[in-house]
Amino acid sequence: PCRRAQPTSLMRLASTMLPRLVVFDLDACCWYPEMYMLRSGSPFAATDDPRVRVSSGGERVRLLGAVREIWQELHGSARFAETRVAVASRCDVPPWARELLQSYAIEDGTTMWDVAESGNLVEIYKGSKKTHFRALHDKTAIPYESMLFFDDDPSNIYDVASLGVTCVLTPDGVTREKWEQGLSEFAATGS
Repeated sequence: PCRRAQPTSLMRLASTMLPRLVVFDLDACCWYPEMYMLRSGSPFAATDDPRVRVSSGGERVRLLGAVREIWQELHGSARFAETRVAVASRCDVPPWARELLQSYAIEDGTTMWDVAESGNLVEIYKGSKKTHFRALHDKTAIPYESMLFFDDDPSNIYDVASLGVTCVLTPDGVTREKWEQGLSEFAATGS
């Protein structure tokens, strides 16, 4: 059950300074530990903390920074009604990452997977992140200059920025500060 806030004409005007697509890396950007660090994986179980899942071997995978709150904002705020959400990841174990995206609820009944258009905007495979972004561009027809990307790997930031995407390095995950930095940098580009 994926519900989107409806934009008003004032919100549409304000959204011209907002990205049309926000893209997140996963490992060490949205959650930690990275999938290759886990000795066991699926199935992942929920805990009392909505930011934590536990692998079949008892290892905890936690959402970093303000990831849950930012995805809630992207999904439910009228301010972002015209903004879509995607994933671009080179995760070592894509099935585990997909399961976690389907498991992490950002609010009652809505998961990260749902927000990424029921997985349609989830690109998880090895290779250059440019390939991920070309696939997202092909699926959405959104220009690269209208995209905002968060990743913890400087080489990914460098590669994707060469396409014209506004990129933010997140060495400690997507924090509220990095989120605001990304929105400010995107607005400054005038895209």
